[in-house]
Amino acid sequence: MKASQLLFDNLIETDPRTGIIKFNHKRSVLVSVEALGLLRRDLINTLGMERAKGFLMRYGWEWGKKDGETIASMYNWKNPKELLLAGPVLHTLEGVVTVEPDTIELTESSIHFTGFWRNSFEAQEHIEYLGAGNDHTCWILVGYASGYLTSAFGKDVIAYEECCFGKGDSYCRFVAKTVEQLEEKHKSYLNYYKAETLVSELDRAYQELNSINQTIIESDKIHEELTNYLLEDKGLSETVQFVARVLNRSLVIDYYNKQIESAFLDREDEAIYHNWADRFIYTEERHNDISTFPIRANTVNLGRLVVIGREKMTQKDQLMISRARSIFTVQMYHDWKITRSLWKKKENFFEEMLHHSIDEGYEKFSHLFHFLPNNPNRVISIKVEPSEKRQDVMQFLKLHPDYSKKDFFSNDEFIIMILTNEDMEQILHVSANLLTQLKQQFKNGGFYIGVGRKSKNLADLRKSYEDARSISNFIHLTHPADSLISLYEDMGSIMMFLKGTDQTELIEFYKKTIGELVEYDKVNESHFLITLKTYLDYNGNLQQTADKLHLSIAGLRYRLDRIAELCDVDLKTGEGRFHCQLALQIYFAMLINGKKPPIIHS
Repeated sequence: MKASQLLFDNLIETDPRTGIIKFNHKRSVLVSVEALGLLRRDLINTLGMERAKGFLMRYGWEWGKKDGETIASMYNWKNPKELLLAGPVLHTLEGVVTVEPDTIELTESSIHFTGFWRNSFEAQEHIEYLGAGNDHTCWILVGYASGYLTSAFGKDVIAYEECCFGKGDSYCRFVAKTVEQLEEKHKSYLNYYKAETLVSELDRAYQELNSINQTIIESDKIHEELTNYLLEDKGLSETVQFVARVLNRSLVIDYYNKQIESAFLDREDEAIYHNWADRFIYTEERHNDISTFPIRANTVNLGRLVVIGREKMTQKDQLMISRARSIFTVQMYHDWKITRSLWKKKENFFEEMLHHSIDEGYEKFSHLFHFLPNNPNRVISIKVEPSEKRQDVMQFLKLHPDYSKKDFFSNDEFIIMILTNEDMEQILHVSANLLTQLKQQFKNGGFYIGVGRKSKNLADLRKSYEDARSISNFIHLTHPADSLISLYEDMGSIMMFLKGTDQTELIEFYKKTIGELVEYDKVNESHFLITLKTYLDYNGNLQQTADKLHLSIAGLRYRLDRIAELCDVDLKTGEGRFHCQLALQIYFAMLINGKKPPIIHS
């Protein structure tokens, strides 16, 4: 007998009088695809997708196995290959799916069988009621093929889908192999055939639901205790300690890797956190279970919860953490609002003090903010690019131990910091440290730090404030691609122009006056710029200038004529010399600011 000779009429016996249908003398029934589809949907809704898949694959296995046993006993088959091919023919005749065998490789101990399934009722039902999925959907067909081939071949054979219409492919394609030939990822299909009955699946589902219910009850009790912590106005530290004890895990709340609160179960967990967060040793994640959860209130980023344990978190742990995180959020947002309110008052105080020329009242209230305007002070201005990062920088400074106790606030385009006492005397060290830490934390940001003059009273403090802002603007304008620091002492006499003139016009003035001279020196490697500066430093005295530059008077005159020509000025007039003197001051100020600040680590 050949598989191609199988005919439906020869396989099925019908008795019109009794309505009984038999296949090889065994009773069968016709079942509509809609009924099978309804069974499939109800199983998914009752058991969940994964359990329904396993149940239907086992159902298909038994169906295929019985068909294999039946068809083997009905005919004398020409060879084992024909018996194997009879399965696809039988499946097609039964109206389940159109099977098109592709390749079949057969030995005494192995089988490799591939083919196509057309018009799969399972794929059509799945798409109609659930839509295209992310996984293969022909579970009964896979089970049937596995059961039939196992029965016909006499060894365990597993079938699986390479492509499936139910997950959006243009067709269904199956592969069947003996277990020994299967890749590791496909051997997991064996697990689906191990469960026994629908009752056992329902029992497992019940046990899981019961466990989930118990977890919810326990987490509700924890949530109630956490809520009491909140109502009793207990601090964030106490709440974190309580949750760590309940979970038996170490907890850290941090912001930009700066700890806000922590509860470590032991020193080992503390070392794990520092290795992971501060030293970026991410191999800690392979040896420990480290999970992170954002803490946000609306659009405000309050920090991050880090949970450290030895074993993977259970569903119960995750539910408790979810409940705890909501309490942490309320506590932290409450603290944030209070701190922001107090800080805003301090910010308003400094802003008014630095903007208003009348001193009355500020000294009276300054002690409330632990600030003495008549003590030595100095203002730092930080311009942040892009400006959207300014609030993140403010938050970073507030939480950083080096700056959290300093006086600073955000104003217009700038972050203003007031340094006192020892910090003021080590201004280069402090400002270089600040720039280094900002560049490390915000790698794509630009920072332009201006340092104003020293002050010993409120009037000078206001001048220092204006100095710092003007310098920040100037170095941003002249060196937009670099993050720089510039001190009041670097700017020399052009400071008065920076605050009273459009800085863009100031730079244009320099370019117009000595720009060609600077360019000429670069191209020709000449020293005309130094010649001009020396000549002006000696108030136009030719002999002193020539002696300083080791030139003859004739050689100096030639240079001065070329300089006058390049700059289009008359160096014999007071106006011409003044213009060149001012342009040189601007040039050398830009040159100073163009130097990289020293990198100083704390």
